[in-house]
Amino acid sequence: MKSIRFWGVIIGAAALVAVGFLGAKLLDRAAEPSVTMSADTVAEQLVECSELATMKLEYRGLVTYEEGELPLLTKKAFTMIYDADVRAGVDLSQATVEVAGSSVKVSLPAATVQSIAIDPDSLQFYDQRYALLNWQDRDDTAKALQMAQDDAEEKVDHTAMIGDAQKQAETIVETMLLPFTEDGDYTVEVSFREPVEQTDAA
Repeated sequence: MKSIRFWGVIIGAAALVAVGFLGAKLLDRAAEPSVTMSADTVAEQLVECSELATMKLEYRGLVTYEEGELPLLTKKAFTMIYDADVRAGVDLSQATVEVAGSSVKVSLPAATVQSIAIDPDSLQFYDQRYALLNWQDRDDTAKALQMAQDDAEEKVDHTAMIGDAQKQAETIVETMLLPFTEDGDYTVEVSFREPVEQTDAA
């Protein structure tokens, strides 16, 4: 029987705040006399900004592994530390835009955790205890990476990541449309659609 105890430690979270990256390009374009406020114009700019609506979390996890029951004979154990790169974001290219008079409504898909990637070079092993009758190379990378992946998927706070990603996406939309709204000519409402639940095919 295998007994695996998991526990993780978050050492830092870094949000890729990309609002400033929009820069003068978007603001100048929106301010040009030839550009009018329309659903197509807004949607086109959202597609260009889609990659900016991403949050990044740098996560450090600690996994304790035990296998076997008889000390020295079949029981082995080790502790492994790993680093993971977690990304969550909103696909702005899937936005729907409605412009009615001075009201602009932007509906965005719900944010999702897009990837959890383990850095293979970050794996560190401590407190190795190997059994005489159950020896395996501790650098079994495939198994160690899968353990780290499972641990990160369990321990990462998906709810917080999704919330932060949606806040950033909303800020990007509001910043992009600022030339139209700062003088009170338009009002912008940003909403998020409910995530689509995956169902098994019959």
